[in-house]
Order: sequence, then C-alpha cells, then structure tokens
Amino acid sequence: MMKSLYAELQKARRRHDLPACLLIPVAVLAWAWPSAPGGTEDLTTAFHALFYSLPIMNTVLMPVGTAMLASRLWDVEIKGNFPKLLYTLQSRRSLFTAKALLGTGEVLLITALELGGTLALGLWNGYSDFPPAEQLIYFFVCTATVSLMLFFSELLLTILLANPLPALCTGIAGALIGLFSAFMPPIVVYFVPWGYYIPLGSYILTSWDPDTRITVYGIKEFNLPMLLWTALLGVFFFVFTWRAIRQKEV
Repeated sequence: MMKSLYAELQKARRRHDLPACLLIPVAVLAWAWPSAPGGTEDLTTAFHALFYSLPIMNTVLMPVGTAMLASRLWDVEIKGNFPKLLYTLQSRRSLFTAKALLGTGEVLLITALELGGTLALGLWNGYSDFPPAEQLIYFFVCTATVSLMLFFSELLLTILLANPLPALCTGIAGALIGLFSAFMPPIVVYFVPWGYYIPLGSYILTSWDPDTRITVYGIKEFNLPMLLWTALLGVFFFVFTWRAIRQKEV
C-alpha cells in the first residue's frame, strides 16, 4: 500500500499537482481581496462579510478545480491503456486506495489553505469579529465534504468514459448551474450538488439598505441535514468509483 501511495506521489510531482492545489485558494483570495472590507469601512462585521462571500466563490471555482484534479489523477491511466500494465504490478484495490488518499489529501490541502488565507486576510486588515472555533470547523467540514463529493463524482466520470474532457466540461457547467441554484427554491438546491456550498454556509445577509448602503450580516444554524446528505452522496460516488475500477476491463 505504501509503495502504491509513493508511486502516486511521484506521479503527482511530475504532474505538478502542488501548484494546481495552490492555484485554487490563491484564486479565491485574489477574488476576495478587492471586495474585502478595509480602510475606513466598518470592520466590526468584516469577517461576516468575507465568510458570506466565500461559499459563492467556491461554487464558481471548486467544481472546476476538483474536475481538474480528478481528471489529472487518472490521465496517465487513460493514455496508452496503461492500467493493463499497472494491474500486473499492483492490485486494483491498492491503485484505488492510493489515488483516493492522494485526491482526498489534495482537497483537504486546498480547503485548509483557503481557510488559513482567509483568516490571514482578515487579521491583516484588522477585522475585529474573529469567527468562533465552531464556525471555522463547520466551514472547513462543509467545504471539504462538498469538494470531496464533487471530486469523486468527477473521478468516476473520468474512469467510466476514459476521457478527462467530460469531467472538465461537467465541472464548468456545474459551476454555472450551481451559482444559479442560489436563486432557485430551496428544494431545487438538493438536486444541484455543485451549488451545495451556498446553502451550507452559516453566514447570511439579513438586510441591506440601498440608500445608506448599510449591510447587516447574521449567522444561521448549522445545516446538518444537508451536510449529512452531502456526505452520503460522497460515499455513494466513492463506492461506485471503486466498483468502476474493480470492474473496468483492460
């Protein structure tokens, strides 16, 4: 098992996965930086504003980012029918386990960098409403759970079709559909997994005065039923990805 994981790490190094993982949180922070409160603005609810906007940014960027990682994770196996050679050297189980561990680690790294960068941005600007620990944990768990669910769904698509392009196209289309789902009735959101970041967010906009431009943010209760549903979807895609590798003909 350790040899399989080491082999995947070597592939990741040659694919330059680390810069790809850094690109996503950097893009989120580059997007958040111009719109983050600062200067003479009211900083008493600045973190509220930042964490309110992060799920929207993730809805746009993460489906594409996870599709990129998933397609790259299986790209060597697509070229030249490489699994035929791999399965003479290692079992299908070890191949899947190593790839699943690597992909999970990459998603968790992206989520941690995004959260850490957001907190650093807020502290740099002197925000006074530092989020409580339970809010930070909830944000991390929700973001990681949705991202892993999307990652394994896109990896499954790449394996079944033996082509990375459909997963990338699905990620791009999913980002647009997920963003539009925020304006749909709540029941519709459950059928648009790319947009789960937004309803799982705990920071909400409670009021906005167009004349004075005063914005008031609030915190809602954790959406644990939807988080559980997202985790179940992730397990579903995880299991079917393993079945796809186990039953794939070479």
